[in-house]
Amino acid sequence: DLEPQFVIPIDKLFPAKSAAALKAAVGKSMWQAIHIPTIVSRTCDGGTTSRWSAMQIGMSFIGAYKMCAGEAAVADLAFAAKHAGVIQMADILPARRARGPNEPGGIKFGHFADMVQSDRKYPNDPVRSSLEIVAAGTMLFDQIWLGSYMSGGVGFTQYATAAYTDNILDDYTQYGVDYIKKHHGGIGKAK
Repeated sequence: DLEPQFVIPIDKLFPAKSAAALKAAVGKSMWQAIHIPTIVSRTCDGGTTSRWSAMQIGMSFIGAYKMCAGEAAVADLAFAAKHAGVIQMADILPARRARGPNEPGGIKFGHFADMVQSDRKYPNDPVRSSLEIVAAGTMLFDQIWLGSYMSGGVGFTQYATAAYTDNILDDYTQYGVDYIKKHHGGIGKAK
């Protein structure tokens, strides 16, 4: 039996079209959920996340097969992992900024939008859906990732201001959607 926190009821959580695409992509694959404290991923790098995963896989084998402790004891079994699909969410950064693989700064915006899943929660509200992604993006990319390199400059503060303060971006986005509906018949309907 799987513990409930590891079961994702795709049909309940996603619109029918998204659920069908997700089920087709996953197929009959099995995936390991890696649980890592937030503080580790915030203070370390993508390489640490990979090593944390390796330790969890090793401990899973040790626990399942009642083996001796130690990564060397499970090396042959873990070798099977080379056949597994690994999802790396981020591309490597330029060498002057790169620390390890799968760094937050290298997450593509499209992947990040999928992770936030606001289009699932607000499928009929494109403004709210977009703004939720922007808010999460400013938190990850600006505060956590870029902030560690660029904090202290006025330019950095101005870069994030529109997403953080007042309703500057909210009002502008709503105006854009209203304009599209009025002049083009709705989102995705322009000819």
